[in-house]
Amino acid sequence: MYTLAIRLFQAIAPLFQWTNPKFGKWVRSRHQWKADLAEYEKQGKLAWFHCASVGEFEQARPVIEALKEQDTTWQISITFFSSSGYEVRKDYPLADVVTYLPTDLPEVMSRFIDTLKPDLAVFVKYEFWFNAMEQIKRRGIPMILISAHLTDKHWTTQWLGILLGQRLAQFDRIFAQDEDTVNRLNSVYIMNAEAVGDTRVDRVLANAAEPFHSDFLERFSNENQVMVVGSNWPADDEVIMKVFEARKGLKLIVAPHELKEEQQKRWRNVFGDEMVLWSEAETADLTSSRVLYLNTIGLLSKVYRFADVAYVGGGFGKAVHNTLEAVVYRIPVIFGPDNKRFQEIQQLKSIGAGIEVASSDDFEKALDRALSDNGYREEVVTSLDRFFNQQKGATESILTWIKGQVN
Repeated sequence: MYTLAIRLFQAIAPLFQWTNPKFGKWVRSRHQWKADLAEYEKQGKLAWFHCASVGEFEQARPVIEALKEQDTTWQISITFFSSSGYEVRKDYPLADVVTYLPTDLPEVMSRFIDTLKPDLAVFVKYEFWFNAMEQIKRRGIPMILISAHLTDKHWTTQWLGILLGQRLAQFDRIFAQDEDTVNRLNSVYIMNAEAVGDTRVDRVLANAAEPFHSDFLERFSNENQVMVVGSNWPADDEVIMKVFEARKGLKLIVAPHELKEEQQKRWRNVFGDEMVLWSEAETADLTSSRVLYLNTIGLLSKVYRFADVAYVGGGFGKAVHNTLEAVVYRIPVIFGPDNKRFQEIQQLKSIGAGIEVASSDDFEKALDRALSDNGYREEVVTSLDRFFNQQKGATESILTWIKGQVN
């Protein structure tokens, strides 16, 4: 039934590819692996990492980098389900091959795996492609799931989904983010999981430790209170902008999730000459500007270090983006209500470092507390120190297992 559903979807999807540009691109990219692997040549050991999109890649990245650091002869292949993940990371320098995941049909996956010839298959978080898993298992290739997180009543542990969920036992090891995920798997007799934490913790710790200097950002901050607004969508802007407009003494660094002209214009309409684009920063008067708008990509994880507080977007319809990139600098983080499926956010809320808001009034109160309550800010630093000390080390646990299984 699973395979039949995929065949039916494959048959009708091209009829709707013109309804949405992203969907059309996704449909047309299902066969791209053939061209991407046309000149591929395996040399030594190959690890295949499959990620849904950019977020899952960030969970795979610490393992990829540690694997290459441990043994430079490893080749790396990365597949993405989404076009956004592929477009952002198709030139990742440590990868020998980056392509799209083929359609999960038995004959297609058989051909793909026989062409790729992986010595290790690594799936990330909740990427379950059951025909791919079956083909990997038949070939005796070690297969693991990393940074796994199953929410309460996840479909793989409920009827009817459990009929497929039982196939999670095919993984040689499931490295879970938390004990709750392990317990949920154990409750349906899947006993191959252990809780080691989220590999993104290792990634953000390494990122924060990397030297970073920016004359622009230092001149803009200039000992003022600064808030970084990261990965915000227009729906976030509707909640937060009116609060910013009234708070004259706060400087803002804004890094939108997408570089859309309409969103940039909306910020310009509110802040006018007080807003400076990153592309204008070299000649602008940054010390007197209130808003520095990053009309570029790739800086967000670095600029959080200049913040006293952060707002991470996506929580008003798209799901909250990466909060760990912000809290690694031991600052409070604010976000919208669509966050229930993210384990790290629930942990941040429980220790007081993450503040959920559902309205502009909520946001204003959260901002007052995050910027003005020194006792609260000290508690956040202490809580986050403890959090990161407890959560780090997942990458090392995974590498130890791989080293023992793949020679």
